[in-house]
Amino acid sequence: MSRLNLALVTMAVLAGACYKDDTSGPGGQKPMTQVLITDDPFPFDSVQSVEVYIVSIDVSTQPDTGGSADSMTWVNVAAPHRQINLLALQQGLTASLGTGELTADQYKAVRVVIDVDSSAGIRFANGSPAVVRWGGSGRVYLNSFVEAAINVPDAGAVIIIDFDVGRSFAYNQLNDRAFDFFPAVRAVNKAATGDIKGTVYRDSSSGAFGPVANATVSAWGGGPGNWFILSTGKTDATGHYRLAYLLPGAYIVGVDPPASMRSLAPSLDSNVAVNQGHETTHDVTMSAFRGGVFIIGATSMLVNHTNQIEARVVDAQHQQDTTAAVVWQNLDTAVIGLRDSLRFAYVTSKAVGTGRIVATSGALADTLVIHVAPDSSSGPSAPR
Repeated sequence: MSRLNLALVTMAVLAGACYKDDTSGPGGQKPMTQVLITDDPFPFDSVQSVEVYIVSIDVSTQPDTGGSADSMTWVNVAAPHRQINLLALQQGLTASLGTGELTADQYKAVRVVIDVDSSAGIRFANGSPAVVRWGGSGRVYLNSFVEAAINVPDAGAVIIIDFDVGRSFAYNQLNDRAFDFFPAVRAVNKAATGDIKGTVYRDSSSGAFGPVANATVSAWGGGPGNWFILSTGKTDATGHYRLAYLLPGAYIVGVDPPASMRSLAPSLDSNVAVNQGHETTHDVTMSAFRGGVFIIGATSMLVNHTNQIEARVVDAQHQQDTTAAVVWQNLDTAVIGLRDSLRFAYVTSKAVGTGRIVATSGALADTLVIHVAPDSSSGPSAPR
């Protein structure tokens, strides 16, 4: 039989691992599963701890469709009933939540139960407690984002639960230095994952060459028209980062400089590959921020519709320049039409396909990729 080992990490993961059978009970026992928990590095330098009281972890073979949680059959696999400091679990470090029996199967939903009244919450660097608006009281049930069914074989497994602090606690929304709780939790099969690691440097364009500490690193998963952040991390004092427990595939890796180094430009690298059981090394060199053009607008449309888009020009001091000249260009005229007017433009979808709009201001440029889908209400449209 197998065990499920649960651990809390930047991500909570259930991964394949072999454990000794528990022979103290009757024959025919179910596989055992261990649960571990970890956490993505918190993005704010002014915080020393983020403590959440974990009550239990439950799993289900039924998919979580968003409104079916109350009618689903849940199996408890761990009940730690203890405080976890999420900030201590960075760069793939984990904390065990316990071990429990679990029938060998594929699990499509993972639920984390916390008690917000018992949670110590957040403390600033000087030790003073921060105000946290949890959005409720008592026990709160958090349904994890399960990217792929978690396979638990007879030999046992380990589940990683990714509790992303940076996205779960929004800071200063009301200009009162408080935190609002918007849980971002995902679960994956550890045995099926790989990592991205590397070092973030700055080049000599912004001062002396060297590592960048406290930069925020994000891995975007999904695909065209549906990219979303799956994991975030933070560089240490030597500029090193690690985004752990990612399923195989191609990712966009983004790096944002810390607030103290706003002279650096954000970096975005597409098509960083992750392979099962391996670590992909991806080093990043950041340059001085010279300004930029950013197109604001929808990335998907239905055929025969019109959307307004806007080009915002930002100077090297991070100030918006509303007087800068903008030149628009349509690279795919068979799919979309373009009518421009200074900073604003109007895009009309003509046929199913992918269109690209470019906005240029001097040496600065940005490209908006628009995916056009059929409009079922107006009949079929011609493919590109």
